[in-house]
Amino acid sequence: MKTLPLKRLVILLVALGLGNAAHAERPSTTIDGKVHHLVVIWLKQHGDPEARRKYIEGSKRLSKLPGVLSYNIGPVAGIKREHPSPSVDDSFDIAISATFESKEALENYSKHPEHHKVIQEVLKPLVDRYKVYDFAD
Repeated sequence: MKTLPLKRLVILLVALGLGNAAHAERPSTTIDGKVHHLVVIWLKQHGDPEARRKYIEGSKRLSKLPGVLSYNIGPVAGIKREHPSPSVDDSFDIAISATFESKEALENYSKHPEHHKVIQEVLKPLVDRYKVYDFAD
């Protein structure tokens, strides 16, 4: 068995430790207020009005789940700007903005059987990719 010089061994151990620290779970934050859930969706049939309609109609069922205070869904607005900016992303098809009474309400919503059913049976087959952003008041 070949031995590593002590200096190389220490560097290797430090690198492994830093790598694990980078993937460690984020500390839990205490949130007492409302939580906002933003989902941005790119459809497999990008720009197709029928696919967009099917997604929007199917998604509206989720607005009735417990803990949902507001639920807004719609297509990209297509705002014409005087000065285009690389910070503005209008490449998506649909966005959802939902507000929940609490962090726990959003967690329960995500685990709800109806949420799982709608996602798997109606929405997922239409989606190419999506991004989720959750933030608190």
